[in-house]
Amino acid sequence: MIGNGCSRWLASRLKGFEKSDPKQFYRRFTETAGAVTIENDRLIVPLDRRSHNPILREAALDGNPPAIPWLGQRTIEIIYRWPWQPSED
Repeated sequence: MIGNGCSRWLASRLKGFEKSDPKQFYRRFTETAGAVTIENDRLIVPLDRRSHNPILREAALDGNPPAIPWLGQRTIEIIYRWPWQPSED
């Protein structure tokens, strides 16, 4: 239920995907490989370059994230990586 709510919230923030089909939205934005890094005060979500990154950038999801109570007051930091940037690992 939380995952569905989060997906619908994200879709509402993305231009052109407000009323998208859940399967289409999942294929374009959720079904992607990656690694989330958990730190004491934040979760870091690196996104590799993909054709939909301009849509995500337009939604300004990477700016001034609020603390999330059910994540122990951590923030979620979204980082857009390009293929030539090394991983921060």
